[in-house]
Amino acid sequence: MTASFVLNARTEIRKTAAVIPEQTLYLPYDIRTELKWLDFSGTSNPLGTPPSFLKAMHTALVDGGLEFSPDREARKLRSILARRYELKPESFLCGTSINEMIRCAAQTFQPCVVGICVPTMPGYLNAIFNAGHKVIELSDPHTFVVPDASTARRNRTQFDAAVLANPTYPTSRLLSKATLLSYLESCKWVIVDESLIELTLGGESMVSLTERYRNLIIVRSLVHSFAMPGVPISYCVAHPETIVSMHNCFDCSGISMFAEVIAEIAGSEEEHIENARELLETEIPWMQCMLNLIPGIHIFPAEGNFVMCSYEKGAATDLAVANTEELVSRLQVAGFLVKKLKGMPGIVNGKYFCVAVRKREENEKLLRALREIILP
Repeated sequence: MTASFVLNARTEIRKTAAVIPEQTLYLPYDIRTELKWLDFSGTSNPLGTPPSFLKAMHTALVDGGLEFSPDREARKLRSILARRYELKPESFLCGTSINEMIRCAAQTFQPCVVGICVPTMPGYLNAIFNAGHKVIELSDPHTFVVPDASTARRNRTQFDAAVLANPTYPTSRLLSKATLLSYLESCKWVIVDESLIELTLGGESMVSLTERYRNLIIVRSLVHSFAMPGVPISYCVAHPETIVSMHNCFDCSGISMFAEVIAEIAGSEEEHIENARELLETEIPWMQCMLNLIPGIHIFPAEGNFVMCSYEKGAATDLAVANTEELVSRLQVAGFLVKKLKGMPGIVNGKYFCVAVRKREENEKLLRALREIILP
């Protein structure tokens, strides 16, 4: 291959809407199983995966489930979801990751300008960009709270559609119904990611609005609610006519056999989520309070099972750690993973990080490690 050919090939590579920031260290499987690290970088159910899920997936593998092609229509899962939400099975479209479902929804519509509220995960921006749309970032100039549509338009150029989250990551704030309605009334279409809604303090789902608003697509997932990030199963909820249009642009080939296997028992595991909510009602406010008591750490109000924080060493404060980069590295050495937010859309410097809320005993271990690292 000649040098000129390599150069030409490189010039044809597309740009992305957002650069993926540095990822939390994830060790290879064989090493991971030997270490006892506590992962505070995710957003999964602190109670872990239901034993019934693990048993069902194991049984399916042993019984030869991999030998059969999965049902690409996900009929079983859609029927379970329909009963849960009291909607028609035709109101659901199933797939794998959240970003895949967002891209699926976005590619259904003609290219336009899409506003995405930041801070947010870069996957949103790339999913919308890869569907052929122009992306602009929306934010409140004074806070990290999602602005209503009129405020967003006063501060930015005009946009035709929007992507929101309920709750937002990493700010851990719930989306109000009034704010969503302001977007629905003025946008051609709106996508709302509710994949984290089940593990919040009284979060209200907007799924019921899909019957009234055909321009609303709700994206949800089993991944976080049932703590199985290695088995991505997500779905869109929308008006049946909207789902038909989406289906025409999406081949559903990513559906795995586990979507069928778990569908059989997902409806009976609501108690697992309720138990997690009961735990989080205590742990979320307690974790915020305890983090805020550590010198140098400032927390942002959280309504989900993760807390956005910043760390700054004040001029008059004698602390052992100089910045967030060093803090996260020292935690990693001590056996704790937390999420650095540097490089995330809407984050302008490297002082921010995000901490998951887990069980009390685990939370206390992290807090103890933070104090030992920060205080000389």
